[in-house]
Order: sequence, then structure tokens, then C-alpha cells
Amino acid sequence: LRETVTVLAEVPRTVAVEIPKATVVTRFFDALGREVEVTLRPTRVVSLMPSITEILFALGLGEYVVGVTTYCNYPPEVAELVKQGKVATVGGPGTVDLERVVALKPDLVLAMVSPHARLREKFEELNLRVVFLWDARNVDDIIASIRLVAGIFGVEENAEPVIRAIESSIAKVTSATSTASRPKVLYLIGPPSWGLYSAGGDTFIGWLIEAAGGLNVARVYSSWPKLSREFVVSQDPEVVIISFMEANAVAMYEDVVANFPELLETTAWRSGRVYLITGEADDMVVRPGPRIGKALELLAQLIHPEIFGEPVRADIINLVKAVAASTQAGVTVAIVAT
Repeated sequence: LRETVTVLAEVPRTVAVEIPKATVVTRFFDALGREVEVTLRPTRVVSLMPSITEILFALGLGEYVVGVTTYCNYPPEVAELVKQGKVATVGGPGTVDLERVVALKPDLVLAMVSPHARLREKFEELNLRVVFLWDARNVDDIIASIRLVAGIFGVEENAEPVIRAIESSIAKVTSATSTASRPKVLYLIGPPSWGLYSAGGDTFIGWLIEAAGGLNVARVYSSWPKLSREFVVSQDPEVVIISFMEANAVAMYEDVVANFPELLETTAWRSGRVYLITGEADDMVVRPGPRIGKALELLAQLIHPEIFGEPVRADIINLVKAVAASTQAGVTVAIVAT
């Protein structure tokens, strides 16, 4: 799933007040600026985004999750819980089945602004308690969401090791690339036949590229722009990263030839630095969740292999090398990562 959304809200504020019988009233402002009060810890939670599901499980709150989207596949136990019927699916992030949500009788629904704010009135009509998390522009927004969820459940201590791991990855990468050159990077969402959609300067993927020591060629745009061929040619990217779930190198090459042949003339292609990221690697990069540190390290390997070494993963394909190998061998069938 593409979790490509931008954040337009401020960092959350939380206030915990002790009251009789050891109950804690927590008041905070969510991403829509609404003050929300929690008097009892939620025990039946529905997550409407894969990244939110990852946050819940990273904080040790998986036992309270009763509903997720059809795209929620991490950690692996999520899929197993769905298979066992212990957790239900409620549609996709952009196609939420509200009847299924209501049937689960949740005491908390966790949503995200961009895909779900339009459903706010419907949520209220159905008497669903919904907290909106921030669409991420950068790591600070992701950490804010982690802290917010931890605060709702009163497990702030569980958030700290998750956040420290993220900060450790950032420090490792930024320190190693501080004096390195900054190659121009083009990030494409899907194959060229979809349009040359990229990550603008105010997106978390744009932030990842810059933090990994690259120069995002689409940084002059906001949100998720559709770039023109002329613009890409003028930028002459040195690294191209194509994010797509299907790991078929030959099919992607054919798509490039048919819909964006200019890519073959870029420095990136001529130097063998066009990558197809798929599967779990794709999930890590496109989800603004607790694996953002791992996503940063992965992109750093693609952008600065001279420092970190190229990643050796089945879900990352060097498209230039894969096509060259298939051509040399006379292979006409698809190359599929396993």
C-alpha cells in the first residue's frame, strides 16, 4: 500500500492528571486539532492504516487490536491473527467498510488525516471514538504519532526504545554521509505507465532521501507531484528508485521503454543505478511507522553504496543489471524476485 500523505497539523500535546481510584484522565489534541479525553484504556482498537498497525504492535499493544486493513501485513503475526479469525479486516485504508468497523464494537479507532478526515462526520454519526494521527512530513511527525499512541494507552515507557532505535539509525546515516557528495535522486511511485509520480519536498519519503545523503530532484514540489519527462531529463538523476510491489524486472523495463524511454539516457541508467524496490522493502519505505530507521538505512545503501554497500535483498532489484543479465542469457521470461 502506498502511504504517501503529507502532514498539515502541529505536534500533539498530552496532559495526564491523576484522579481517584488510580484512574488517569488523559487529554490531548489529535491531528485535527480536537481535544480528546481518555478515561479508560482502550481494549478494542481498530487500525485504519498499516503504519498505525505497526506502531501498535511495536508498542506491545497487539493484544488490543481487533480490526486492521487488508494491507496490514507487519509484523508477520498480524496476518496470522487475521487467518485465525482473531483480528478482522475492515477494507483498505481508502475504502473503509464502516459496517465492519461498527460490528467490531471498538472503543477506539485510529485513523490518519489524508485518507480519513472526509469520514469524520460519518464516524461521529456512528458514535465511533476516532483519533486522527498525523500524516508524516518527516521523522518528527512519526515520533509524535508514536508518542501519541503510547500516551493514549499509558505505555510511554514502551515508546522510548522504539524511538531510540529510530534516532540511532538516523545518527548512524547522517554521520556517515555528512561529508559525502549528494547525488541527485529520482523516486518514482509505481511504473512510468502510471505517470511519473514522485515524492515532494514536504513528504516523509522526500525527507528520507535527503537524510540518506541524497538530493531529491522533486524537492521543489509539494505533496506527490506528477513530473514531466522534460523536468526529469533536465535534472538528469544519478540514482533512480522505483517503488512497486511487483518484483518483475523485465516487465518494469518494458514499461520504461514504452512510457519513459528517456530514463535510459540518464546518468542513473548509464551508471547502473536504477533500482526496483518491492515487497517488504517497499513497505518499509512507504509506511511512516516505527521501521522508518530501517527504511533510512536501506535508502542510504542505494544512494551511497560506497559507504554502506549495496543491499543484498531479494526485494531490491538493480534493474539495469537484471535486464543486462536476462539479455545476455537470451532470457525472454520475466525475472521475478523470490
